[in-house]
Amino acid sequence: MEVVRPGETPRLEPLAGLVLAGGTDVDPARYGEPPHPAAYPPEPARDALELQLLEAAAAAGAPVFAICRGMQLLNVARGGGLIQHLPDVVGHERHADAPPVDAKHRPAHAVAIDGPGRLRGLLGPGPVDVNSRHHQAVDPARLGAGLRIAARADDGTVEALEPAEPGPAFLLAVQWHPEDIAIGPPGPMREQARALFEAFAAAAREFAPA
Repeated sequence: MEVVRPGETPRLEPLAGLVLAGGTDVDPARYGEPPHPAAYPPEPARDALELQLLEAAAAAGAPVFAICRGMQLLNVARGGGLIQHLPDVVGHERHADAPPVDAKHRPAHAVAIDGPGRLRGLLGPGPVDVNSRHHQAVDPARLGAGLRIAARADDGTVEALEPAEPGPAFLLAVQWHPEDIAIGPPGPMREQARALFEAFAAAAREFAPA
């Protein structure tokens, strides 16, 4: 596994798979909007790097697992848009949970899994308890090309994306933080979080050159 940071030249060969992690807001200029007053300062170098990595992964057919900001960036990369400040739309700030470092695995709300697909195959029909740490979200009215909503919160917030049409490449995006849940206490949440990473790892092993 290699961690790639802005300012570094990524090594794209060999590419077994790509994980896009959480972080600051995607520059709204990339989806044609001025910044919301509550938006965090953009990191153009990170946006550019991760978009380059997404393009390389797509061209190679490599597995992609996108988390939180990563899901938002995936939607933008496919021509979609974002809700810049979710409380403006849903009327509350429960998605922007900020637990102590030792409690990032705790449940914040449940998500309902929408229709058959990879996520349902991995986690079952739901509902599934998840953690939450974001103030932006994918705009369901501006989904990126070739994507479908795979899960929603009860307030309508988009919580997962996957390909609109099944294909050979692994592509899954979630708005919550399974990396925190996966190292939390034993229980259904941890098992479900680990199932996501295990599926991505299996896809990367299958894709990786010998």
